[in-house]
Amino acid sequence: MKKIQIVMPQMGQSVAEGTVIQWKKQLGETVQADEVLLEVETDKTTVDVESPASGRLASCLKHAGETAAAGEAIGWLEVESEERSDPEPPDALPISAAGAHRPHAAVAGDQITVTARQVQLDFNTAPMPDAEHDRYSPYVLRLAMLNSISLQELQAIKGSGRNGRTTKSDVLQYVARRPVAQPTVQALAGKEDLTPEDMARLGEVVPMNTVRRTIADHMVQSIRTSAHVTMVHAVDMTHLVNLRERIKDDFQKKYDAKLTYTSVMLFVTSRVLKTFPTINASVCEKNLILRKNIHIGCAVALPDESLVVPVVRNADQHSFPEIAKELDRLIAVARKKALTRADVENGTFTISNFGAFGSLIGTPLINQPQVAILGMGAVFKTPVVVDNQICIRDQLYLSFSFDHRVIDGAMGGRFLNAIQKATEALTEEVLNLKAL
Repeated sequence: MKKIQIVMPQMGQSVAEGTVIQWKKQLGETVQADEVLLEVETDKTTVDVESPASGRLASCLKHAGETAAAGEAIGWLEVESEERSDPEPPDALPISAAGAHRPHAAVAGDQITVTARQVQLDFNTAPMPDAEHDRYSPYVLRLAMLNSISLQELQAIKGSGRNGRTTKSDVLQYVARRPVAQPTVQALAGKEDLTPEDMARLGEVVPMNTVRRTIADHMVQSIRTSAHVTMVHAVDMTHLVNLRERIKDDFQKKYDAKLTYTSVMLFVTSRVLKTFPTINASVCEKNLILRKNIHIGCAVALPDESLVVPVVRNADQHSFPEIAKELDRLIAVARKKALTRADVENGTFTISNFGAFGSLIGTPLINQPQVAILGMGAVFKTPVVVDNQICIRDQLYLSFSFDHRVIDGAMGGRFLNAIQKATEALTEEVLNLKAL
């Protein structure tokens, strides 16, 4: 009898690994060529893996719930001698010989490199013991290397796989939680040490204040945590522009509040969010929390070029005049740098109006731990085709950034479409009611 290796198939260029769902055959059971042996799941699809030949299932190297890299051995098939055979895998060798063939992880500076025992290692590298190496698949080792995870860091990651093996998810979660290393002037200048004179030759060095450092940390952490995707929809603002011009003065006299496009968008968004609970949510480790309140933050630029995000609490329960007045209050307090903790905490969604500075389209970053943010561009006039006629209309681009771990493109598109339709349908009467 000869043995044929059963490997994890390559299922697309972007798919690096698969997880065994279940074996369709028991150990020792016979199988025909092209008969389904097991079911495998990737991050994109579920597929059946067929037998490469007729024979008997001799061993299963990966069991249900375990992950293997594409091309990695997951089992062995015993076939008649006339069938082709593959060499025994390293794990099938005696323990004394296994180390001579199996790849090992070694430390080279702060990077993890994968090498083999037969290769002459540098003097400062130390091969990983066989018992330790069994915890890591080649894919996990490569993922660690690409994310500059040292051997000591990798060994400290608690594995959630079978027998404590470290999985892809374990590494990615560690990367998301790992403190962000801040870029330094030294790195930019290409020198290890910079004297004050060196810095002066490069240019003026201005230390970031506490607020700017906090913003920087928060933005970088957002990029490292969420799978950002941005969609853009065009909104026909012609009717709203005309309505605002007609009633804004009377509105301010009556309610002592400005009728702004930001307050209008906050009002509309608060109503639409009630039908999209997954977007009014936050991520906590492996859980999604659907927030019971709708607290919408509004990014406010301050004179010193810093940024704060005061929150309109329970926005869906307030009329438009109440929202407009509260937003005016928060902006005024923010610019006096007198916001309280209650004014800025527990936001569930954020709106950023970069159109106030003339920008048309942006890609706003999600305010963690929220899962989405809506960006507003400037309102501008442009030729538009309406009923097969070219006419000049007032347009606004809405940029919706969302966390693709939680929100799919279809939901993002439906949400933006609902915002667009609700905005274009606004009337003077609606702006004085609590619901659309």
